[in-house]
Amino acid sequence: MKMRIVLEGVGAAFLLLLPLVFGFIDPSHLELYHEPLPVTNLIGGFLLDVVCFSILAMAFLVAVEHLPKILQRTLFALVASVILWRVLDQASRMQKNLRVSLYWNHARSEICIAMLLLSGLLACFRPRITEPLVRIIRVVVASFAFSALWIVPQLVLIAMAGEPHAAAKPSLQSPDADNTPRRRIIWILFDELSYDQTFDHPAPGIKLPNFDRLRTESVSFSNLTPVGYDTDRIIPSLLLGRRINDIRSTIAGDLWFRDENQGRWVVYNPNETLFGVARQNGWNSGVDGWYNPYCRTFAALLNACSWEPTRTLPVELYGASEERSVLANAVALPYAFVAAKVNETTAKRTANIQQYRQIMVHAQALIDDPQIQFAFIHLPVPHPPGIYDRNTHTLRPAGTYLDNLVLSDDTLGQLLQDIAATPSSRKTTVIVSSDHSWRVPKWRYSEFWSDEDEAASGGRFDQRPFLLIHFPGQTSVNQVNVVLPELIEHDMIAGMLLGKINDPQDLTAFLPPSAR
Repeated sequence: MKMRIVLEGVGAAFLLLLPLVFGFIDPSHLELYHEPLPVTNLIGGFLLDVVCFSILAMAFLVAVEHLPKILQRTLFALVASVILWRVLDQASRMQKNLRVSLYWNHARSEICIAMLLLSGLLACFRPRITEPLVRIIRVVVASFAFSALWIVPQLVLIAMAGEPHAAAKPSLQSPDADNTPRRRIIWILFDELSYDQTFDHPAPGIKLPNFDRLRTESVSFSNLTPVGYDTDRIIPSLLLGRRINDIRSTIAGDLWFRDENQGRWVVYNPNETLFGVARQNGWNSGVDGWYNPYCRTFAALLNACSWEPTRTLPVELYGASEERSVLANAVALPYAFVAAKVNETTAKRTANIQQYRQIMVHAQALIDDPQIQFAFIHLPVPHPPGIYDRNTHTLRPAGTYLDNLVLSDDTLGQLLQDIAATPSSRKTTVIVSSDHSWRVPKWRYSEFWSDEDEAASGGRFDQRPFLLIHFPGQTSVNQVNVVLPELIEHDMIAGMLLGKINDPQDLTAFLPPSAR
């Protein structure tokens, strides 16, 4: 067999399949940071498919060379257009211009069909145009085969990495000497909850009774300036008490960030976070969250932890997982490749519903555990896409941000009931916050945006995140309207863990004079 055929077959296999696991070879390794490790079987399935696709591509190329000239030209043109479309599709996923991504996503299938029709017509009626273009594309495809020299070793190295801290778990700390139950702190963070949409400018017909009721009995912060835009920067910033802009990960999923003062990358130290403060001051901590790998990063400090990863790789939306064998994952990969965009959108919503259900089960268990005194619950709502029907109050793979906003209110009501049923409810401080507001610029150019979202937002991005603090026994509202940085949230919670802030009066004394 000619070496050119081998190179073209391998190159075509990588170009067609690599987008399915592209996040694994991103130099920042952030896909691995958000992924439970190991990913051995996922990568094994991908590499097995690369071998199979390469063999099939080589067989195709050999067979086509024995066909009449016009059929050769047409088939080569069709295959070249599929490969070109695949490259453009991956480029659109990486595109930072959201308008470009939106236009591509809305016409993704139509563009593929148009490219196939155009290449077929050109092959039949304009061979002088088609043949040089096909030759160029075949040279590029063959050249891409050499990328295997660095992609395969990198994937093998990643496949060998495992969860670095899976076995670590601290012992429960003893209660105070007099066995008096200590004050509890339950911090509930709603991802992408907007203060503006909840309180200041709720959409017509949207009722949020649980948020409204809690605000009448809490310290309410209405004018916080966000510490960032993305969850995987904001929450580490809030926990550490320092603004983090740039992050990256090792292949073992350990978080690093760029220290702006030192001008270099440093490892994220969990002992310097609020969980470290809690541990040093005798608090037992627990986390129930999603997206950020809490159970990996804070394993040595948490007495209880559950984490629902986002599983955003295309292969994972269609059945591939580390729990399945290499062969089963290899079968799932071609399905992900040919799946229609509408199915991918529905699959994302369905996956989010499952994550929400799992997180709620663990959240209720965390609240009911009397040994956990500092509990952090990171909920995946009202973060798009919509997964709720606010009219029937049922989960479904459809809906808008407003539907998810009502789901958040229903969720808050359920969790507050769970907290009220615990023996320590009269000694529990409840913090309800968000990492960031509703990111209209991000979602406005996505497949999950709707006319209802457009009408509710007016195309305007109100950046204020959400923060309410309810102290035990508090029955009146304390409204803080001055501009404050979101990072003050860290300092207030640290003060609670140190026993310096126990009621609204303590908090008022802690705030800057302009906020009192």
